[in-house]
Amino acid sequence: MKSLSLIIFIFTLAQNIWAQNFNAGIISGISTTQVSGDNLAGFHKAGLILGGFVSRNINNQMELQIEMTFTQKGSVNQKKDKLPQIADINLNYLEFPILFKFVQSNNISIELGLQTAALIEGYYSDLYGKLENQIEFNKLEIGGLIGFSYLLTRKISLNTRLSNSLLPIAPHASGQTYNLNKGKYNTGLNFSLQYQF
Repeated sequence: MKSLSLIIFIFTLAQNIWAQNFNAGIISGISTTQVSGDNLAGFHKAGLILGGFVSRNINNQMELQIEMTFTQKGSVNQKKDKLPQIADINLNYLEFPILFKFVQSNNISIELGLQTAALIEGYYSDLYGKLENQIEFNKLEIGGLIGFSYLLTRKISLNTRLSNSLLPIAPHASGQTYNLNKGKYNTGLNFSLQYQF
């Protein structure tokens, strides 16, 4: 219920800002994610992306966009029969991406940015439900992103985005670290539609 209230707040805020020489809109899509360091591989976890954005043209070739989205991330053990000891990871975030969009043509733009995300809920689960007494997830995620948008109509664009945590979202179960491998990291390949008011 808190997530729904936040999304309604995003839409209201976006409409108010839109009236002040900013563009605003809504975002809806699907996240496919994995967690590096969970001893699994593949973008097997599917989730929702819901939220809104405000943007403003800097010049004819560049645009600044700020978003606020509810995003589901995590990982799924596809080999529970062979690896029953590895649990699924379920993560719900409120994300705040800030990105620059570089216009390449009338229909295509490339985007680069950073995002912070507040963890709403994070837990491990198996076939029987939530697991207790597990290593806790960090309350804040900081990540980088790259993507591109394709303008389908004057108001609707298709967005594809790759994102990755820059800092670990949780330590390894062993507590060990090695060079840049400090723990578990989110990696997401997301697909969404963006509608501009």
